[in-house]
Amino acid sequence: MRKFNSHSIPTRLNLLFAIVILLFMTIIGRLLYMQFVNKDFYEAKLASASQTRVTTSSARGEIYDATGKPLVENTVKQVVAFTRNNKMTAADLKDISTKLLTYVTVSSPDLTERQIADYYLADPAVYKKTVEALPKDKRFDSDGNQLSESDLYNNAVESVSSSQTNYTEDEKKAIYLFSQLNAVGNFATGNIQTDPLSDTQVALIASASKELPGISISTSWDRKVLETSLASIVGSVSSEKSGLPAEEVDAYLKKGYSLNDRVGTSYLEKQYEEVLQGKRTVKEIHLDKHGDMESVENIEEGSKGKNIKLTIDLAFQDSVDSLLKSYFNSELANGGAQYSEGVYAVALNPKTGAVLAMSGIKHNLESGELTPDSLGTVTNVFVPGSVVKAATISSGWENGVLSGNQTLTDQPIVFQSSAPINSWYTPYYGSFPITAVEALEYSSNTYMVQTALGIMGQTYQPNMTVGTNNLESAMGKLRSTFGEYGLGVSTGIDLPDESTGFIPKDYDLANYLNNAFGQFDNYTPMQLAQYVATIANNGVRLAPHIVEGVYDNNEQGGLGELIKQTDSTEMNKINISESDMSILQQGFYQVSHGTSALTTGRAFSNGAAVSISGKTGTAESYVNGGQNSDNTNAVAYAPTDNPQIAVAVVFPHNTNLTNGVGPSIARDIINLYNQHHPMN
Repeated sequence: MRKFNSHSIPTRLNLLFAIVILLFMTIIGRLLYMQFVNKDFYEAKLASASQTRVTTSSARGEIYDATGKPLVENTVKQVVAFTRNNKMTAADLKDISTKLLTYVTVSSPDLTERQIADYYLADPAVYKKTVEALPKDKRFDSDGNQLSESDLYNNAVESVSSSQTNYTEDEKKAIYLFSQLNAVGNFATGNIQTDPLSDTQVALIASASKELPGISISTSWDRKVLETSLASIVGSVSSEKSGLPAEEVDAYLKKGYSLNDRVGTSYLEKQYEEVLQGKRTVKEIHLDKHGDMESVENIEEGSKGKNIKLTIDLAFQDSVDSLLKSYFNSELANGGAQYSEGVYAVALNPKTGAVLAMSGIKHNLESGELTPDSLGTVTNVFVPGSVVKAATISSGWENGVLSGNQTLTDQPIVFQSSAPINSWYTPYYGSFPITAVEALEYSSNTYMVQTALGIMGQTYQPNMTVGTNNLESAMGKLRSTFGEYGLGVSTGIDLPDESTGFIPKDYDLANYLNNAFGQFDNYTPMQLAQYVATIANNGVRLAPHIVEGVYDNNEQGGLGELIKQTDSTEMNKINISESDMSILQQGFYQVSHGTSALTTGRAFSNGAAVSISGKTGTAESYVNGGQNSDNTNAVAYAPTDNPQIAVAVVFPHNTNLTNGVGPSIARDIINLYNQHHPMN
């Protein structure tokens, strides 16, 4: 028999006491760590669990022309607002929506199947019954565990049939209200879409707070784009219903936006979203230990968004529109514009890049209707014709093909087994030497073709065979120089979605040679305006900008003091010498002022109020199954010695081949500007 050792019990008790004491010391140490060493961390955790922040948007800033005339306005209106507490159930929302419908009117609600199903399942008894009726695999997973509540709910939604939701028109109106209430997050406030409220409805809703928990009257705004010639570049704003654009939700949420915030979705409204968007009101909701709202603290006061003022004087813009319309109607009357898409013009300040006018008249070829289309100056592309020849000469200088005001023989260009390439006057005057200045003044095609051949590393010889091994490299060099002027690349304008032109990837030798005198790649009127502005600005390419500055609000909520002026942005400098740039400028001057029988742009000067330098361009095209037509284009700047305006004009598909209206339109635009802003 084993003898019992009485001394083992105290030993075990001592060990047990030691373990208990060690555990108590560990707990005490942990408490001390939490209370003293890491106090801030745990206080922050407690605070975050008992409070939440809610933001609401404010009215949007407005857009004005250069003189302070509004181009958009916010129309303030009274609306139903709903603030949701965290204890409201779907059944509560259903009850509120039904009662609210007795105070407001709703016209023709557009409902989704999901909204109808959500309303049907808002009744707890209906939801329970629907879930119980689901097949087993819609309630439990493969291991027999019940699915999550969200999965159960989605399966219940999918099981709802149309026969169960055969609602009346009034019930559909309640569903429309319910879906909006249900979209508001806990502690957040959202505006509820109804028909416009009358004064009586406002008073009744305001007095029914006990019957309508969370419902109140608030103010909202509608964005109205005023009917001006600049309406198309203003852009649009999303509605409260649509909220953030689906494709940009994540980006906006990271910036602190809410899902139902209204944001700019196109053009100026989108480009200047962060300026125009109002400052949000931020409130902090404090909860008690039961999760009920204890207090509300204002963290940040909201305010109306900042305003922007444009560089464009609406009066000048309208006068350019009227001028273009008059010219187009005149061409319609003589039969020349029947197949033309319209006429477009852009005016820039070449020293700053400020847009002075971006005007377009769009011609509907089916109905014949003429409508303003300022947006077309940055979205529509056209074959430019000879206006781009200064860029071709620049490429000749950059690639060592030409030197200064070099003389070449203007002659028929004849390759083996091909028709001759001529300048417009070659059949009448034959071959003779011309300089780079004269090539611009006379608008020589053959000077440009010989330059293009030189970029390919070949010198023109009659009946030569042209090697095409360097074709891709040569086109790249030519287009690179064109890009320095803004042709075929982004202009840098402060508008989203501008076209950079149509620059085909596939081309042959003929396309390349034609491109040298503007008969292949397509450009926007804005690109052509930047091109001529760069020449006027001694080779410095500036990004066009439409916004002159950002402004605060005055006491009435209108245009206040200047906050930030838009600075000029230099894109690049043309890679040629000052003396070479002066040759281009002399050529543009001779186009307008030359006395030769071959001078191409005397229309610039006839009747001009100031000295104009420019370049004409005629791009041949075909309409109506083969009828000849021209893109009658022009670029110009003035005054010649102190340029303050640069203009590009595009008049596509004019079948009146004897009437080059482009230079006349450019001259008249410059005269109009001189009337509004006299130039020295």
